[in-house]
Parts: sequence; structure tokens; C-alpha cells
Amino acid sequence: MKQEPRQIQQFPAEDVFSILHSRPGGLTTAEVAERLGHVGRNSFEIPDRWKVYRSFFRQFTNFFTILLLLSAVICFIAHSINPGEGMNILGWALAVVALLNAFFSFIQEFRAERAMEALKKFLPQLVEVEREGAVQKVEVAEIVPGDLLLLSEGDKISADARIVESEGLLVNNAPLTGEAAPCPLTAQANAASLIESDNIVFAGCSVVRGVGKAVVFATGLRTEFGKLAHLSQGIKREISPLERETARMVRILTIIATVMGFSFFLYGVASGRSLWVNLVFMMGIIVANVPEGLLPTFTLSLAMGSLRMARKNVLVKSLNSVEALGAVHVICSDKTGTLTENRLSITAVIDPLTGKELDRRLQQELLALALAASEVKKTEDGFSGDPLDVAVARRFIELEGDFEAVQEDISRYFTFDVEKRRSGGIITRPSGSCFVSKGAFEALASMLAGIETGSGGTASGSSIGHELEKAQEVLHSMASGGLRVIALATRALGEVNLDQEQEELETRLTLKAFIGIEDPLRAEVPAAIKKCREAGVEVLLITGDHPDTALSIGRKSGIVLEEQAEDAVMTGIELEQLTEGRLRRKLEDGVKIFARTTPGQKMKIVSVLQSMNKVVAMTGDGVNDAPALKAADVGIAMGRQGTDVARESAQIILLDDNFASIVSGIEEGRTVFENIRKFTNYVLVSNGPEILPYVLYILFPVPLALNVIHILSIDLGTDIIPSMALGQEPPDSEVMNRPPRQTDQGLLSLRLMLHSYLFLGLLEGFWSLTLFFYVLVSGGWHWGMELQNSDPLYRSATGIALATILLMQIGNLLGRRFRLRSGLDRGIIKNRLMLLGIVIQVVFSWAILYLPIMQKALNTGPVSVGVYLLAWFGVILIFGSDYLRKQLTIFFERTAD
Repeated sequence: MKQEPRQIQQFPAEDVFSILHSRPGGLTTAEVAERLGHVGRNSFEIPDRWKVYRSFFRQFTNFFTILLLLSAVICFIAHSINPGEGMNILGWALAVVALLNAFFSFIQEFRAERAMEALKKFLPQLVEVEREGAVQKVEVAEIVPGDLLLLSEGDKISADARIVESEGLLVNNAPLTGEAAPCPLTAQANAASLIESDNIVFAGCSVVRGVGKAVVFATGLRTEFGKLAHLSQGIKREISPLERETARMVRILTIIATVMGFSFFLYGVASGRSLWVNLVFMMGIIVANVPEGLLPTFTLSLAMGSLRMARKNVLVKSLNSVEALGAVHVICSDKTGTLTENRLSITAVIDPLTGKELDRRLQQELLALALAASEVKKTEDGFSGDPLDVAVARRFIELEGDFEAVQEDISRYFTFDVEKRRSGGIITRPSGSCFVSKGAFEALASMLAGIETGSGGTASGSSIGHELEKAQEVLHSMASGGLRVIALATRALGEVNLDQEQEELETRLTLKAFIGIEDPLRAEVPAAIKKCREAGVEVLLITGDHPDTALSIGRKSGIVLEEQAEDAVMTGIELEQLTEGRLRRKLEDGVKIFARTTPGQKMKIVSVLQSMNKVVAMTGDGVNDAPALKAADVGIAMGRQGTDVARESAQIILLDDNFASIVSGIEEGRTVFENIRKFTNYVLVSNGPEILPYVLYILFPVPLALNVIHILSIDLGTDIIPSMALGQEPPDSEVMNRPPRQTDQGLLSLRLMLHSYLFLGLLEGFWSLTLFFYVLVSGGWHWGMELQNSDPLYRSATGIALATILLMQIGNLLGRRFRLRSGLDRGIIKNRLMLLGIVIQVVFSWAILYLPIMQKALNTGPVSVGVYLLAWFGVILIFGSDYLRKQLTIFFERTAD
């Protein structure tokens, strides 16, 4: 039978240099240059020189942009057929609109990319290596296989390497494996798999304590870090809910515009009208149907939403993610650093027999003893060392202990031993010198001769077995509460030789206390989880931690209610054995916590949730989270502790690593969607009075009430600021008391279209055309009479038609602020853009009638003051009619309930 080749971790340290063609003094300059040429630079990024160009040209692929560009081409053709009618100016106007919209969207994406570049600080820029027998600092990208890395406390590791020397080396592999506890490393050969070996350091991880040397065996995409990065880059993200809805809306409006335009063009040809007239008419129908200002307003609204989110510590990379977060049905949350503070903290010092917490004075004395078995140093920023030892020091200071005095009393320290699972030390106290051992209870139990109680008594002798069982029960109770438990035991030394080895001192120990340690839950998380529940958003906890720890956090945070706890947890091993169908049933049955999970299993959970028509948000900070972040509808990475790969794979970055910020983002996202729906409704209303004149023009012998320039002055002029004002309306107080919208609930619903086109749109069209024909008839026009564009009567009539639409849009604007409320409240005054929009519409409606420069630009003329006041009546007409509809809706909804 063929044997598997041995891996680097399985060889003795002395053989590693020859296997990797290196030497104890490091590589030579020539060898480094040769290997750089062979394996490439130490970078996990795949260069994409076309990324910027693809991003730019993608902006021209939506239907609106294509239709506008085609319309511009038709205008140029029309100009070539009949020069002098200004169709070339219209063509350039449409082309500029399409280009500006594309440029604006591209600039927003480009700015987001630049913001990401500024965040790329995870991997160190310089690293210490030994080359040609001398220590050198070199750029991370210049590291090659065979290089000898010099590791010390605080270093971030730049490549996968095999340990050849280790002195108390402790590393944090959480960015790669998700395991919160630091891993001690040795130089000894190991038969375990590469990822589980205790003689390997991995790129992207960091040194917590100790020093050592390691020979690099993998760089760049060949590292475990790089493999996961490459995997996440290969995953194609599904388009966001808003992208789907926008594409659908654009398709519908484009089809309506195209079908209407060509249908009436053919009708005009069949009825004998000239090609020129039919082209003008078709262009008018298309331009009237396409809300040219809608997509730029979309982009502006999302950009403003992203700025508001940034103020809430939520950085948005992709503008569509602003709304996508609001559509989320399920949040798959990591534990460490997101729900918790990502720092170990001592929360209890417990009597090992009674399970009761000891008083502060006794806690201080016991923690002083624990410091003797802790390797921790005081720094300007606090403490450095193993996180557990740092937690001991912090709690000792909180209890008003004198850290420096205790340090002076410590005479010896025994480093934490991985196999023995304990550390030790000798300290002098007022009662004399004593040996202290700190570690796992299982590692100390066989060495115990007694157990001290909180009252000062000691259980020993024949009763020790029974008391150990009691202590075990207390330990289990603490562990099931989510605490990591450390046992503290001592031995009075008296006349014992203080130079003895640790093994000789570890006899006849007395168990003093159990120290309970946890990564504390963030204070704001329970309220945030409750808010999610009220908003109909489900929260799942997916972690690499122990099931008991995960369940404890789930209970404390409110992810799992007490009555749900029994069947709420599933381990990675159980998950691995389930088909997607069975996992789906488990999720439906109430499983909310997944413990000891792998990156592949996280992706499996995301996939199943998406198959249930759920919009899924996934949080993560490590390289191991990157594939799931990319696969989720909304990937959320941590800004402070997150890895570069996680941030690249995510769409949203939490600048404060806080779960509560996600909830704020959901509220903002929902508000953005509601506001987009408001201004979509608002903009589409004006399509009615823009289309109606062209329909009358082609069917009856009447003048055209609006030309294409008039339509563009509304769509790209006076409607833009009011639309933006609706886009920045504050959140409704009820927005987080409603469930998330369903995936099939679109922006352009049948109800919205009927309301826009056949109710408010017809109302605007009716009143504007009523005044148009009133001015014509008052001026002597009769049915079938043709008027030249330069005729003062025609110019006055078109002027009042345009002015009426502008003013009626004010009533439409106020009515769109709320679905069922009037819209007349103090919020109008607070929304300065809304006030500005109203002022612009009023001023523009007056200027096109009475200001010569505007009359000339738009081919309009003046009307009497009385007729202009009739146009103002349109504001009351449209607002009052819509308010009556709202009251009827409220009445029928209450009746139905």
C-alpha cells in the first residue's frame, strides 16, 4: 500500500533546513532573488488590471442608460433629416444625462474602493528575518520559502512557517481557525494534520507571547491564509435585493416606453403623418416614460444613506448594500468581538466547595497568588502577555491591588506547559514563601492534598475524594454558565529548597479557588437582539467555540430564550452529517446556535437559508470567514480586528466591531428603501401629465402641450431636489416594528403604478391640460386649428401647462412623505432640501411665465395672474384628493381588522 508523503510538521526540527534548502544562518541574497523569481511575491491578492475599466463600463449596461443613448442616436438621425429643429441639442442633452449618471455611479464605487485601500493594514509591512547570518528587516512581499523568521511577542506572522526554536511561544490563530484560545507552540515533530499542528505558524496570525524561529515553507496564495483568500475571490456574490428590484423596475418602464413609442410611431405612419412628426412624437413618448432623473436620485439617496451609516460606525463599500442591509431576514453572527468584547475578563473567584463567590479582600489575596504563576508585564497601554494572565492582572488592579509590590515578591516563574496544562511560580507573602500552580483542574486534581473553603478551613485526608467530587460539580456548574474555569492551588514551602524543579514542588497542593473567566457580552447587545426580534429579524450564532460557551452567550444575549435552549444548539460534527434538506428542517424547528463550525459549514448554513428565500447577513473577522462573507447577501466584516481578506470579501464594515451597529444599519437600510419607494412614486406621478399631451396630439387635431425640453426640465430639473429631499427623510418610528419585506415585494408594485399613473398622474394631466386649453380657447383657438411654435398664444398655453405641473408636484411631494399621514408637520421645516425643492418649483413656475430669459429658453409666454392662481389651485386639488384617499384607506383597513 502506497504511503502518504510526510509533511513538514512531521519532520524533526534539525531536518527542516535541509528539506527547505535553507540553513541556520538563513538564505543568501542570490537565493532570495532566485526564489522570488520562481514563486513570486508574498501576496495573496490576484492582480486585476481591468477591474477599474470593468466597473466603469458596467455603469452603461442598465436599460435606462441604453435607452437614453439610443434615444440620443435617434435625435441625431432626426436632426440629419430635418436640421434646425433643435433635435441635435436634445440628443446631446440625453447623451450627457446618460454619461453623467454612469460617471456618478462609477465615482461612488471608486471612492469606496479607495476607502478599502486605506484599511489594508492587517499584514505587517516589515518583518525580521535572518539572512547570511545577520538579522535584517525586509518587506513582507519579499519573504520567500526557506527564509528564517524571527518571532517575538506582538509580531504578526507573514507566511506559513515551521518552528525550529521556541521559548514559551504562544500564538493567536483566531483569524484563521476562529479558535479564541491562544495556542502554545513547540519545535518538536508532530503527527497531527498541518492546521492542528503545534509546530506551525500561519500567515495572518500573531504572536501573543514568547520568542522563536521558524523556516518559511509557503508564501502568498500557497499559505492557508492565501488559499482561503483565493477561495473567497472565486465566489460570485448574488446581486443585492435592490439591484434586482431596480433592474426589474427599469425593465418594466423601458418596455412601457418602447412599446408606447413604437406603437404610436406606427400609428402615426399609418395615419399619414410625416416621418419627422412621427419621430418627434416617438421621442416625446419615450422621454416622457423614462424618468431620467430617477437613477441619479437613486445613487444620491444611497450615497447619503451610506454617509448616515458611516456616522453610525457602518462603512458601506457598495452603495446597493445600504438598502440590502434593511432587507435582511437573518443575521448569522460570529461571537468573539461582535457579540462579546474580545477580551478575557475575570468575572468570578469561587469557593471550590460551596460554589459561592469569595469576598473582595480574599479575591485580592488569591489573585496576588495567581500573579506568581502569570507571565505578564505592565506597559504604557496597560498589560502585555497571555490574555488569561492579563485578565488576572487587570482584575487584581480593579480590586485595588499593588501590582508592582507583588511583582517584587515573586522569586521564580515556571512557564506554562502545554502538555501539563499549567504554569507555576514562587511568591513570598506575609505568612511565608509558597508555591503556586495555576491551570486546568484536571491537571491539578491528582496533586491535591486538600481543599480550602471560604471560611478558612481545609478539607483533607480521607474526605478528599468526596470533596473533589463536590469541586467537580462546582466546576461543571461554572462551565455550563459559559465560564472558562482555571484552578488555583498552593503549597506552603517553609524550609523547602526554593531551587527545586517544578515537578518536585507540585505535591501536597491545597486547592484555593476556581477562577471564572469569560469574554464578556457587550452591554448593548441584548437590547440590540431584542430590537431585531421586534423587527422580525432572526439572529443565529455561528462560532468555533465550545457548545456550552455558545449556549451561554446565546442565553445572555437573548438569541435563545430559556424555553428554546434544549434544542437550540447544533455542533459542526452534527451539521456535517445533515443534508441541506434536513438542515432546513432543523432551522425551521428552532436551531439558532452552531458551535465548533468550519468555514465550509458556514457556507452550507448560508446556502440553506438563501434556499428558504431569506436575505442573509453574515458577520466575520477572520480569513476563515471570508468565503461565507462573500456567499451571503450582505457580508459584514469587522473594521478593528478584521483581517484584510474578510474586509475584501464583505460589503459592509463595522468600524466599532459592534453588533448594535448592525441593528442601526438595518434601520437605516429600511428607511432608505422606504424613501426610495417614496421618491419613485413622486417621480412617476409627473410621467402622467408628460405622456398625456402626446397621446392627445397623435389621436386628435390639437397642439402639443409639452415638448421634450419641457419634460427634461421637470425630470432633470425641478424634480431632482424634491426627490433627494424624500431620500433623506428620517426613519419612521414604526420602521423597526415591522417584519422585513419579502423578496418578491418590489419597488414598482401594481398599486404604486396605478397610484402614480392613473390617479395622481391623470389628475395632474387633467388640470394642466384644462388650463392649457382654457388659455388657447380664450385666445381664439378652435378645434383643428394649427399653431406655430412661435405663436404667442401657443407659448402662453404651453407655459401654463408646464407651470401647473410644477406647482402640483408640490402637493404630490408633501403627500409622499407618509403612506397614511398627511405629510404636513414640523418635519418639513427640518428637511432643508424639501424647503429648497419647494422654493425651486415655485420660482421656476413663475420664471417660465414671466422671466424673458426663461421664456426664450423654453419657448413659453406669460398668462394673466388669475390663470396663474388657477395653477396654484392644483396644489390643493392633488394634495386634498390624495389625503381623502389616505383617509378611506385607513377606514377600510380598520374595518377589515
